[in-house]
Amino acid sequence: MPDARPKAAPEPQPDLTGRTLGDFHILRKLGTGGMGQVYLARQTSLKRDVALKLLRNELNENLTALARFEAEAQAVAKLNHPNIVHIHQIGEADGLRYMVLEYVDGRNLRDYLARKGPPDLPVTLSVMRQVALALQKAHEEGIVHRDIKPENILVTRKVEVKVTDFGLSRFFSGDVPANNLTQSGVTLGTPLYMSPEQVQGHAVDNRSDIYSFGVTCYHLLAGEPPFRGASAFDVALKHVQEQPRPLSDLRPDLPPDLCAMIHKMMAKGPDDRYQSARDVLRELVKMREAAVATTGVLATTHAGTGGGALLAADAALSLSQSGSIATVPAPAPPVRWWRGAVAGVACLFATLGGMFVSARRTPPPDAPPPPAAAAAPGPGLPDVRPPEKLTTTRERELLALLNAEGTRQEDAFKASVELGLLYLKERRLPEAADRFIKLTNKRTEWREPLGRSAYVTGRLGQAVVLAHENKAEASHKLFLEVATETVPKFPPKAPDRSAATVSWLLLRFPDLNVAVADALNRNAANLGKAKLEPALEQLRGPHRPPKKD
Repeated sequence: MPDARPKAAPEPQPDLTGRTLGDFHILRKLGTGGMGQVYLARQTSLKRDVALKLLRNELNENLTALARFEAEAQAVAKLNHPNIVHIHQIGEADGLRYMVLEYVDGRNLRDYLARKGPPDLPVTLSVMRQVALALQKAHEEGIVHRDIKPENILVTRKVEVKVTDFGLSRFFSGDVPANNLTQSGVTLGTPLYMSPEQVQGHAVDNRSDIYSFGVTCYHLLAGEPPFRGASAFDVALKHVQEQPRPLSDLRPDLPPDLCAMIHKMMAKGPDDRYQSARDVLRELVKMREAAVATTGVLATTHAGTGGGALLAADAALSLSQSGSIATVPAPAPPVRWWRGAVAGVACLFATLGGMFVSARRTPPPDAPPPPAAAAAPGPGLPDVRPPEKLTTTRERELLALLNAEGTRQEDAFKASVELGLLYLKERRLPEAADRFIKLTNKRTEWREPLGRSAYVTGRLGQAVVLAHENKAEASHKLFLEVATETVPKFPPKAPDRSAATVSWLLLRFPDLNVAVADALNRNAANLGKAKLEPALEQLRGPHRPPKKD
């Protein structure tokens, strides 16, 4: 006869800060989740920070679940996408099983909302778009997340979004009945965000993620989830039986189409929802196109010299990030609600305090930002840089400069580099590649040493693009050629080592420096190399001028 006595709660795990597990030195504790503790650790062999997730001791005893967990982790590790936290490896040391994850320097969306409340519309649309892109990638690979919620959405200071914990926690649920939402004090699902079919224990597919994503978006805009209750069971029951309060009642300032879209995502029946993340992206594209058709521009944050982050308000709110989606045709003429909304957006981004200030301000969009506004905190996502430029406007300016007669070669060089990096940050990879190829062709057209600099920069840029296309071998080969080859001068003189030009370029263009280092790290991970060739290892960290004797 089985023991009916309740199981004792698991003993709390000790804080392992300061310990070393294999290749990882634990720096500090980041938090505790359903599967165990998460630490910031330093991987000594690669000299990089990682997130180290240690599984709880009692989970280590479930060998069947562990085997399935490892298989799923291997599948999720293949989801190489800028909006998905990458799994580097899983392992065991000193009797502790762990998972090594990409470290994201930011906060989860729940903490952001608790600290600052709902962000403004452009930032919200950016977060939605990036999460949808992550879900689309996972669903195309046959992986369902099963636990989309604000805690699993990480946001950096530049509003770069990373979704974590793809499809992993389900392997430790054992044989718990569907109506039992906890085991040993650990939540197996998150009732605040669970789909009706998930609550009822039915089979789930990608449409369950769409529901949870819709609930998360509701929370993001309303400042609270649609359902609350005295217990987890009460909340779960409401997801099955009750309709949420109309979002427009809580936020009458929001576009009606956006509210309707989120409620469709939260439809009780899977067949009544959007059937894929691609469909959600299409709706977001229509909204963006309506805004652009009305105003001609869509404001975004400036990426700054930190590099590598997706632009916050997403001027390129398109489906080009996934090659499997065809170009979306232009929508019907914009509906009237966008006129007020976009006017608020334009005013919002015209002032340096405007990333998170109220959309009710009415200075003209082209007004210069008041100096005092730079230090003023806003009510939205914390620590996000205010925008300096409108991306679409900046793109037009750069193209106009490049196409104008009489543009100085030096100015054309700077504009080409900036434009290539802009396309790269917006994940417009074909356009980025084309821009860098054009730079290499300037080798014989421009005077020296500018021609040589353009040639080397173009080759570096092409290698970075290849890395982002997951063509690690081709990218690695090109990087190695650029770092070691001898570049003839024009007119012919003594040959010059490309490495010297590379060093100078990375000092001159910090964003290019960051892009190159990120691409090399990506290649190393994809090729399974702890270290690259010495010539490339020098490029993986911040580039500094050589010390003087």
